[in-house]
Amino acid sequence: MLNKKDNKKNIPQWLINAAPSIIEHMNDDHSNSIISALHAQHGIKDVNAKMEKLKTDGYYALSNGKLYFLKFENTCESAGEYKSELIKHAKNYRSFELKN
Repeated sequence: MLNKKDNKKNIPQWLINAAPSIIEHMNDDHSNSIISALHAQHGIKDVNAKMEKLKTDGYYALSNGKLYFLKFENTCESAGEYKSELIKHAKNYRSFELKN
């Protein structure tokens, strides 16, 4: 869950600026990647999971009213690096996709 370190002053400006579009794009177009990462990292199968909040080393997904942190392999220093880590999640966790 969230702790005191998870406030905006610890988030770099590039991520604050990019977060709304990243979150919207991922939730609208790549929800399967969020669902797969949640399943892989926390064992939770929730087809309604949504990306909620971004950190430089991963993001929080909301599932059944609880936030779960999905960790990246690397800490990101730009929007381009963030995209690369999201793509890695999609590729690495493809086997965890839930079948309809």
